[in-house]
Amino acid sequence: MEVDFLFHESTKNTAWQHLKEVLATNQPHRIIIKPWKNKRSLSQNATFHLWCTEISKYLCKNNANYTPETVKEMLKHTFLGYEVVDMVDVTTQLTERVRALRKTSKLDTGEMFHFMEQVERWAVGIGCFVTISKESQYMKLKEQQER
Repeated sequence: MEVDFLFHESTKNTAWQHLKEVLATNQPHRIIIKPWKNKRSLSQNATFHLWCTEISKYLCKNNANYTPETVKEMLKHTFLGYEVVDMVDVTTQLTERVRALRKTSKLDTGEMFHFMEQVERWAVGIGCFVTISKESQYMKLKEQQER
């Protein structure tokens, strides 16, 4: 069980409830406390998925057959990398530690912006100019960086 919540004076009772539930399992757990940052935005996600479609179409012009989903996986492989996660084998109930591609849904807005910058730079480098809406959060963050 993974719990991700805002830890603050106003949520300390909820935090204590989560801790008691975890302690009741009698299994060791890791607790990581770090400054709160908002998860990647829906705007960032929509822009990234648009780019995957545009890159897919661009690559298909050059006799490659990559779906937008395949492009997404390749970009994550190249620019996000992997993390080690615990997976349970349903037949044996044994837990294995395996490598899995990082998920964009786990990124905060800053991490997603950095990832998207790398994707944009790569796409431009191969001659594929992706759409960046003036209203998108990506463009707003990009403009803030340039100030």
